[in-house]
Amino acid sequence: MIKRKFNRNWQAVLAGVVLCAVLAVFVASKVADAQVTGSGMQQARVMQRTANMNDLWEKMNAAEERLVRIEQKIDALSVDMDLMRRVLKRIDRENK
Repeated sequence: MIKRKFNRNWQAVLAGVVLCAVLAVFVASKVADAQVTGSGMQQARVMQRTANMNDLWEKMNAAEERLVRIEQKIDALSVDMDLMRRVLKRIDRENK
């Protein structure tokens, strides 16, 4: 009688362990699926950030090119102003 009771308890424990293993595999698969889905979303965010950074880089380069052109215009105006000062000084000397 004691052996039968032990066998039944052993079978119940084995059934419980098998059910827990099945539950663990099910939960692990759900967690892995959530991580894969999350990884895809994270990859999409990284790609969007990369695209944003590329856009910012292009805008910064364009702004830098504009600044170079503005500096060149300022330099040209400075040369023209120097030339005008010299001309005005000559005219002033001739009028005296």
